[in-house]
Amino acid sequence: MKVYKENIERFNKFYYSDFYKILEETEPDYIPAIFARLSEDPDACDPELYQELGEKFGLKANKYCLNDNGIRLAADSICARKPIYQFHKGEYEKWVRDYGKLRGNLDFHLVWPKHKLPTINTYRYTIYRDRIDCLLYDLKMFFQGEKTPMNKAYVNGTTKEWLARFENFPDFVNKMQLNRFVDDHYNVYDISKGQGKEIILECVLTVKEIKDNLPFYLNNLINNYFD
Repeated sequence: MKVYKENIERFNKFYYSDFYKILEETEPDYIPAIFARLSEDPDACDPELYQELGEKFGLKANKYCLNDNGIRLAADSICARKPIYQFHKGEYEKWVRDYGKLRGNLDFHLVWPKHKLPTINTYRYTIYRDRIDCLLYDLKMFFQGEKTPMNKAYVNGTTKEWLARFENFPDFVNKMQLNRFVDDHYNVYDISKGQGKEIILECVLTVKEIKDNLPFYLNNLINNYFD
């Protein structure tokens, strides 16, 4: 995985430049936008990431996707860079450290079928602001035969066929190596509560609940899952 490292190199050059110091004093609102422009998306343009994901899941790796018996899978980081930046209120050393932890750990990269919208990759932000615990609970309900908020993505394109290949939710969790987010009985942890690994998620959260709890979710995700 090299693209995230190249991103950090660009971040460092900008942060330690005279230009950054000038902006900090004169136009600080421009700084987040510049960091965003300096950031390439490894999920979209890192062949090394796909080689490593292919080895992890035992799948053929193409340049920018995996091939799962004819279904293309795209990488999807468990958390984007921007929420980490916002969580740390732009404190450079902190958000770059956690960005490196996130992108440098293969276990924090999901894979989903790649096709016309909606996909799980894109729709999970719309519905759950990228909360992995909410998505897993939604998937658990889907595997139990319930119609869920994410249903539109589950039955679209090749996602429908891909999900049908799993016997049930435990089979999905095991094969996708997501066990850290569930207990021994495959109950999904509510990452926004406690230390993120004690309280079980027992219902679909409302938009307001997700928004209100997002800082607690990010705190537990970063501090109790990234290491």
